[in-house]
Amino acid sequence: MKFLTSAAIALSVAVPAVARDVVAEDNHGITVAVMQGNGAALERIGRSNATARFAARAGYHRTRGEIAKSNRWADTCIADAAVVADKTQGVMYLCRSLRAGNRLLEGDIAGWAADMQNVRALYQRHVAPSLRAGEEVRSITVPSFESFSRWPRSGTLEAPAPAGTRLPLSTEAGVPVVRGKIRGGLDGKLRDIDTDFIIDTGVTRSHISRKAAQAMGLRVTDGFATDNSRPGQSVAIGLADPVDVHLGDLHFSNVAFTVTDRIEFIIIGLDLLYRLGPLVLKQDELELLQAIPADTCRQPLAATSALWGGQYSLRLPMRIGESDELVLFDTGADVPLEASGVNLATYPQASLVQQHRLTMHGLQPVRYAEATAPVTFNGHTATLQTQVTDQPANVFPIAWQVGFGLRDSYDYYVDVAGARGCLAPRAAR
Repeated sequence: MKFLTSAAIALSVAVPAVARDVVAEDNHGITVAVMQGNGAALERIGRSNATARFAARAGYHRTRGEIAKSNRWADTCIADAAVVADKTQGVMYLCRSLRAGNRLLEGDIAGWAADMQNVRALYQRHVAPSLRAGEEVRSITVPSFESFSRWPRSGTLEAPAPAGTRLPLSTEAGVPVVRGKIRGGLDGKLRDIDTDFIIDTGVTRSHISRKAAQAMGLRVTDGFATDNSRPGQSVAIGLADPVDVHLGDLHFSNVAFTVTDRIEFIIIGLDLLYRLGPLVLKQDELELLQAIPADTCRQPLAATSALWGGQYSLRLPMRIGESDELVLFDTGADVPLEASGVNLATYPQASLVQQHRLTMHGLQPVRYAEATAPVTFNGHTATLQTQVTDQPANVFPIAWQVGFGLRDSYDYYVDVAGARGCLAPRAAR
């Protein structure tokens, strides 16, 4: 399979003069389809007779949150005689990447690290030669996968989470915050630390700052990942030694928090929410559910991600104006609806709002125009306040995001493992 360098603007990949981080796009379009949650394209490729159908089917089930099914197709692909015999090893690269990413999503860090060493070998031999001079896929070339080959499974829930369990939330900061504890750790230290956790459905992995890790006496292993979403501002991501997390009666063991230098908050991301199953975030509480009610959430979410499990995000299908969009479901942002990647040159400069926001890259200046947008989602039509920004878009040329700014009118349902969820008008119930 031939690999081509994808268009940087379409995938929000920086291509600066010195270090050019790119996406190696396969000629079937599977890499991009997984990144953009394009299940229809993957389903079409999956019906073909080409060996790429295995990778497409594994990718299709990834976009639907069906990790077990995705694993079965990836394993079938890796063992297929025609895939093994293919001299280009393009399909093998795709399938091994997807299998590695699924391991990471399931908390199997050691398995992911071992698989990614195979992916890196395939990349160096078969993919890198097709790139232009100075280009590389830094998510493969930069991490030190060998450093994580003995890591324990992360974020195991010690007992099943019973439906009806409720945790009080504070929303004074504009985002859902739950009080809990960080305890113990594989290093044998007797920690018992009260802390606030932001419940953030827009973050792939749970996170602490390097400063917090140091204060807790946690060793940080660097080289876990890198964030290249902002041009020229790569962020190194480490992994803290595992600790236990207690949220009321819910106990997670061996939680491996990602670590950066810039984000000061302690965050619970999709990796731990995955373990909790269906839940709803209301103004004042998080409640665990038996299932997401079919009459409350009418459409499945779409999952977008890199092949190897990074940037895993849940997206709500919305019709915004005349366009169908997949909108990032992000309770960690105190915004109603936001569009990034918009050129603000035609907007009256006096009307633009200047702000600072905390991002992966620290406190960053942001400017935006205020607008309204007619939207239809989950069988409901509304006009939402919208912020239009020229910040770099992620995944799509124009990237939409719905935050926790609608909490006064909507409850936030989500089942990470089942890739289901929605915003449900409170008054309608």
